[in-house]
Amino acid sequence: MDELLSPKEAGKLLGVSTRTIQRWDKEGLIKVIRTPKGRRRIPKSEILRLLREKLNDRRAVIYVRVSSRKQDNDGNLKRQKERLLKFAEENNYEVVKVFQDVASGINDKRKNFWKMLSYVKENGIPYVIVEFPDRLTRFGLSFVEKLLEEYGAKLIVVEKKMSKDKMEELVEDLITIITSFTARIYGARSQKFKKVKKLLEEDLENS
Repeated sequence: MDELLSPKEAGKLLGVSTRTIQRWDKEGLIKVIRTPKGRRRIPKSEILRLLREKLNDRRAVIYVRVSSRKQDNDGNLKRQKERLLKFAEENNYEVVKVFQDVASGINDKRKNFWKMLSYVKENGIPYVIVEFPDRLTRFGLSFVEKLLEEYGAKLIVVEKKMSKDKMEELVEDLITIITSFTARIYGARSQKFKKVKKLLEEDLENS
């Protein structure tokens, strides 16, 4: 007789959360047996089937981002994409879609970032590939990783160490934050705000 596992036990074996198992059940993606009391139980054979599929499923999406239009015009976005496509090919990932944004990593209204998350969820994509953690987001990376885990996906970060040009981009984003707070404190039209903004911009140019 086929052994039956609880959603928590099944999730542990599959590397996903209990909530994901429940969602898969509702979407008909996993075979579930109900006990007389209505509780979910997953046959062990179903776990083995999903594990075999997971091992063979190398589909991935790539997410690339630069902070400014200038960086895009300089070809940074294109080179970033080419590096990740090469990495995917060398590591046997099947890239099904590439998402890209030209926006700050602290911007939570990046259109293609949200499209990427929706695509991963709706299509059951098991891997998301980025060059650096901050390409995905400057802050709250653990929350994004947790969300991907809920979708049954894993984040693949190609590079851990930030290069000099990436550090400069980080400085730009930090200046954006400081400028935003300064505008709120002094008002965007005030002379004090304009002086602070000019000082920050000059410091960036000279660094």
